[in-house]
Amino acid sequence: MSSADSPDSDSPSASSAADSPSGPFRAGSRSPNAALLSGAVTILLVAVLVALASNSVRSSHAIDLGRDYFPKRPEVSTSNGSGDSDPTPVVTATDTGDQIPPHPDDGIQRLSFDDARDNFNSAEEEFEATGESIYVFVDARSRELYEESHIPGAAWLYHYESEELIEDLRPELEMAFFVIVYCNGGDCDDSIHLATDLSSLYGIPTENIYVYEGGLNQWVENQMPVTSGTERR
Repeated sequence: MSSADSPDSDSPSASSAADSPSGPFRAGSRSPNAALLSGAVTILLVAVLVALASNSVRSSHAIDLGRDYFPKRPEVSTSNGSGDSDPTPVVTATDTGDQIPPHPDDGIQRLSFDDARDNFNSAEEEFEATGESIYVFVDARSRELYEESHIPGAAWLYHYESEELIEDLRPELEMAFFVIVYCNGGDCDDSIHLATDLSSLYGIPTENIYVYEGGLNQWVENQMPVTSGTERR
C-alpha cells in the first residue's frame, strides 16, 4: 500500500474518538466531591430551619436563644496585696447552713466562764467538807506567773516542764472527774497544749479533761477570787 492510501490523523474515526461524550468528565460538569459537599450543606440548612421552627412552636421547655447557658464562674481573689497570688482561697461562710463551728474539732472540751465558776464553787464546797474533790483546776503557766496569782486550789503544771512534774500530780488527776486546765486566756495556748498532753502522753481520760479558755484574765475581770504564792489555797 502506498503512503497516499494510509489513514492520517484527520480521518473521521480519529476525530470521533476525541469528541466522544463517554470520556471521564464532560466539559462543564461538576466533580463527585463537589456534588457531595453541596448536598451536605443543603441537608444541614434544612435541619437548622426545621429545628428553629420546632423550637418556636413549643409551649414549654423551649430553648431561649437569648440566654447564656454557659455563664462564667465567679473569680476567686487570691491576691495577697503584694502582687503575688496566694494559692489558698479565702473561704467565707455566707450560707446560713454553712456556719463555722465556734471551736476547732480537736476533741478538747471547752468551758465557759459560767461553767468554770460553777465547777470552782462545787470544788471548794467539796474540799471544805471532805478535804478532797473530784474537781481539779490545773494552771499551765510558768512558775513565776503561778506564784504571782492563780485560781485557789489550782495545781501548778507548767506545760513546758510537764514531763518532770506529772508524776507528783498523777494520782490526783487520775481520780478526778473534772480536770480543768487554764492559762492566761486570749492568745495563750498553753492550756490547749497541756490538755492534749494529759490525754495523749500521760493517759488521763480525754472525757475528763476540760479547757477554760477565758483563763485567769477573764477570771479576774469577773472579780473571782485568786491567791498568790506557792500554796494552792
